[in-house]
Amino acid sequence: MSSAGRKLIQSVDWPKISSVLSKRPEVTKSLMAFNKKYQEIDRELSSLREQKLDLDFAHYRKVLKNQQIVSEMEAKFKAYKVEKLDTAASLAILAEFENSAVSAANNYAAELETKLSGLNETIENIVSARPVEDLTTADIVEARPETLTEVQEMVSKGEYDVPGYDAKFPNISMV
Repeated sequence: MSSAGRKLIQSVDWPKISSVLSKRPEVTKSLMAFNKKYQEIDRELSSLREQKLDLDFAHYRKVLKNQQIVSEMEAKFKAYKVEKLDTAASLAILAEFENSAVSAANNYAAELETKLSGLNETIENIVSARPVEDLTTADIVEARPETLTEVQEMVSKGEYDVPGYDAKFPNISMV
C-alpha cells in the first residue's frame, strides 16, 4: 500500500465512525472487517520487513559436513527472484466492497434526507401552530367531534370529573 494510503487509513477515527454509523450495522460491520484485515496484513508485512534476509553460507560450510547441500542451497538462494503477485482479483474485491459501501451510504443519505424533510415539516407545523391559549371549544370540537358527545354525556349524568385526572394531577391545595 502506498504511504499516502497508509496515512489515510491510520488517520481514520474508527470508534467515531462506528458510533456515527451505529444505525447501519451492516456498514459498520464491513468497515470494521476491512480495518481488522488491514491491521493483520500491516502487522504481517512489518514482521516480514524486520526479518533478516541475508544468509551466511560460509558459516554453514564450516558447520555442516555435506558441502554439496550448502552449495545447492546457495545456488537456489541466488537464483531466487521475487515475483510480482497479480493483485487484480484483490483489487476487484476491493472495488466491489467500495461499490457496495457507496451504495449503502447513498441509501442511508437518502433515508436521512427523507427523515430530515419530515422533521423540518414537523418543526414548521409547531412554529406555525396557534398557542393553546388561543384555542376555542369550537376548535377542539372541530378537531375531535367525539369530544362534544362525551362532554354532553358526562354533564347529563352529573359527572363533572374527568376519569383519571385526579390520579394524574392530584389536588395539592390546603383546604
